[in-house]
Amino acid sequence: MAEDLYEQLTERIFMQGSKIIPQLFKMVADEDEAKLLLAMPGTAEELAGKLGKSIEEIEEAVDRLFRKGLVFKSRKPAGTIYRMCNSLVQFHDATLVWPDAPQEYLDLWQKYMEEEWPSYAETVAKMLPKPFSRVISVRQPVEMRNQILAYEDIESIIERVHPIAVTRCTCRTIERKCDAPVEVCIQVGRAADYTIERGSGRQISKEEALKIIRECEEAGLVHVTMNRAEDSHFICNCCSDCCMSFKLNLSEGLRLCDPSRFLSVVDEELCTGCAICVDRCYFGALSIVKKEDGSEIASVDPEKCMGCGLCMIKCPEGALSMKIVRERDFIPT
Repeated sequence: MAEDLYEQLTERIFMQGSKIIPQLFKMVADEDEAKLLLAMPGTAEELAGKLGKSIEEIEEAVDRLFRKGLVFKSRKPAGTIYRMCNSLVQFHDATLVWPDAPQEYLDLWQKYMEEEWPSYAETVAKMLPKPFSRVISVRQPVEMRNQILAYEDIESIIERVHPIAVTRCTCRTIERKCDAPVEVCIQVGRAADYTIERGSGRQISKEEALKIIRECEEAGLVHVTMNRAEDSHFICNCCSDCCMSFKLNLSEGLRLCDPSRFLSVVDEELCTGCAICVDRCYFGALSIVKKEDGSEIASVDPEKCMGCGLCMIKCPEGALSMKIVRERDFIPT
């Protein structure tokens, strides 16, 4: 039965039991394409042999699936190996930036995020030793920069990689719950190569990447990357309304994203209690408290602060700064 094909695809990405994931696969892969995905991994020649088709037919079908975001390529001396997406995150992130994705497909992903994602995310959060992603703080003042590691400094990450591409934010593409900019998800290195080859984003210069970063900070978006010291593939710029991780952090207390190594610190002599920082903080880490003399100042809850630095860049008095509070090995190698 055709339905069995889509259940098998769902099992391949460890989502058995989901009612919606099979429907998503069915919307982007017909029966022949589903069979091809299930025959992977393999070269075009190997897949042609398994399915009794010509190499030309397989190459044409693989190209379609690659552009949809269902197939990934691994170039080896013996030839190009094709494999299907290997996880929910890969399925989500790759197919949602397919330029021809119909609105019905985006809407079905939104239904998944509302109905099934929260319980799945809770399970994942309990299983993983460390979250998949982490916050990167905004640019630090010159006097701090010699204390910052290259892989936790957003400008250093951008300066040392090539190529760079930008895609739409997958979360805001389907959620549409805020007016934050959408074309701001930066892909670097191999992820950028993939984006450019697929046509799911566009190549940009280092200068444009840094401009996007600054604009995102002004718009109140938090920088997030892969939670490891090397080989980051993306820099997301996340909001609290749509982000698949932050929403559950705020509503359910699920830590799906690690903080940076920084903590926001208030200079009580400079702070006037204007509360701009309170409004900027997604995580409820800042509040206004009264001092003994009756004046008001900002206060930071270290348990809630994610070390993003958005509070610091808008403080009119320069009363907020960031200090390193976690050891280097907090970020996995």
